[in-house]
Amino acid sequence: MSSTEPHTPRGPDRRRARRFVFRDQRSGFERREPQRQSVIPGIDAALVHLRDNPRTLIEVLLLANLLSVLDLMLTLILFREGAGEANPFMGYLFANGVAQAAVVKIGIIAAASLGIWELRRRRPALATAIFFLIAYGAVVLYELVGLARLL
Repeated sequence: MSSTEPHTPRGPDRRRARRFVFRDQRSGFERREPQRQSVIPGIDAALVHLRDNPRTLIEVLLLANLLSVLDLMLTLILFREGAGEANPFMGYLFANGVAQAAVVKIGIIAAASLGIWELRRRRPALATAIFFLIAYGAVVLYELVGLARLL
């Protein structure tokens, strides 16, 4: 190379290259971290099972949606028997009309299920799916006990 030729680097000049590196958030299932102690024993195994088995997650979400519909039906039966709505927001919606309350009551869990499905690789989303299943199961059980007392 002569002194009159301009210097051309052999490869890309890495010092000047500006690259955007997308750093995705962790999913919560890092293998490098030591195992966390869960409040509920076995919850980590359940979350890993839901993450690795999409069919099981679909079943959990469908069951939560079914319990939501059952909650609505039991609420309407309890209204006929003279009971009231414990949730003030839903009480307001039921006062404005059953159809409006039904759309909101079922729509919220359906929309949440779609969100959980889209975020199914994330630990908090899977924990939310289990929470919905337990919460709606408890609400339906509470309503069944209340219905048994009224009848």
